[in-house]
Amino acid sequence: MQLSHDDEALLWRKFKNDDKDAFAMLYQKHIIPLIAYGGKVCPDQDQLKDQIQELFVELWNSRKSLADTDSVRFYLLKALRYKLIRLEKNRQLTTGIRQFEERNSGMLKEDPIEDSIVERELHESFRALLKTAIGHLTLRQQEIIQLHFYQGLTHQQIARLMDMNYQSVSNLLYNALCRLKEHMKIPVLAIVFLFLHRA
Repeated sequence: MQLSHDDEALLWRKFKNDDKDAFAMLYQKHIIPLIAYGGKVCPDQDQLKDQIQELFVELWNSRKSLADTDSVRFYLLKALRYKLIRLEKNRQLTTGIRQFEERNSGMLKEDPIEDSIVERELHESFRALLKTAIGHLTLRQQEIIQLHFYQGLTHQQIARLMDMNYQSVSNLLYNALCRLKEHMKIPVLAIVFLFLHRA
């Protein structure tokens, strides 16, 4: 479901004014990105689904007091991230966001962003190579790759979401790309092309 910035802002305002259809449209648009992001930091899919469901229930119940937002995607990702961090602390999880880098590599599932990046005959090999290389990154490097390239957040939004300053975000993303370069043996710009190029 493709919506312009103005259309999404209008949906958000309608939702705040008790429009259930607008709320349903927001849910349909953002549920997949939320599951995709949450799945990278929460290993328990049942817990993740419960947290996402709870998030939308809380949104509906508190709709009258919600502020306007210039990015619904960023707002929802930030809210989910805080819920997962709180869940980890409350239940003393040993494999949550803070321990993500200790888990086995290769956690990223296939994602449409990798489709048609190169000529069709090279597609599968580059896709597998990128997936493997991402698996060698640290927790925060994988998170910033997910947020920037897969969720489309800006450096400023990521800084707010991850409680970092702008320069630290830039440095973290650059270091992540350099690590990918080491594993993939191709230039950094080529890696960015693999992420950004779409059919």
